[in-house]
Amino acid sequence: MVRITDFLQPSFIKLELESTKKKDALLELLTLLQVRGIIDETQKDPIWKDLLEREKVSSTGIGSGVAIPHKIVPGLQNTVIAFGRKQKGIPFDAIDGQPVTLIFLILGKEGNEAFHLRLLSKLARLLQQGTFRDVLSRAESPDQILTLLRQWEEE
Repeated sequence: MVRITDFLQPSFIKLELESTKKKDALLELLTLLQVRGIIDETQKDPIWKDLLEREKVSSTGIGSGVAIPHKIVPGLQNTVIAFGRKQKGIPFDAIDGQPVTLIFLILGKEGNEAFHLRLLSKLARLLQQGTFRDVLSRAESPDQILTLLRQWEEE
């Protein structure tokens, strides 16, 4: 069973992003993972540039205030998810034109593409539910975010 909470840790969650632009928000989440030792300094910039190129082709802003940027990363040991929230929203060229308040960044392990897509799909399905987005928006701690995710994954 694919479980989002297996790849997201409290230290990979930022409850209020400082960024006000898409490119900066992506870099902020990548820096969070770099500081935690998930990616190294030499990987951060190329991953960031690849994510920006992907965004030029088609935004990962899926609507309703949600974006799920994602990338398969050569040399990554394990799939990882980072989560950032920006209550005021960030312009993200989302399909509905609305600012994004919830960003889940998924970095997938090379050779694990099918799993990566299943994880992305599961997360997207959960985030289509307005009540789930609302509880994530109101959560007061990274641990509460994880608890909510676990509860919703089990339903």
